[in-house]
Amino acid sequence: MRDLHRLRERFMRDEWPVRLGNLASDLLRLSQWVQMRRSDSEIVNLMREIAWCMEWAGDGATEELADMQREICRWRRVWPVESVRSILALRARQMSARALEISGLVESRAGR
Repeated sequence: MRDLHRLRERFMRDEWPVRLGNLASDLLRLSQWVQMRRSDSEIVNLMREIAWCMEWAGDGATEELADMQREICRWRRVWPVESVRSILALRARQMSARALEISGLVESRAGR
């Protein structure tokens, strides 16, 4: 995993909506990596980074984001589970879309 201090500095220098946009991007990358069958250690490391970024979201964090963080941590603890690979890919895509909605960078589906 990349140096945690550098990762935090990079994550925190952006405004909160951009942080969530970056988080959404990381979640989408997780979904893609799971589908592409990247190495399990790379997937676990990405989940660890995502969980830390969710932690650092700070004052703008919502209970929903905290729930997402707990879910990612649960996935990380049990990974790899081959039989549920497609479920993790789907959940990561769903969380990515929701993080973007929370950020305000895109309209929510309900608002369309």
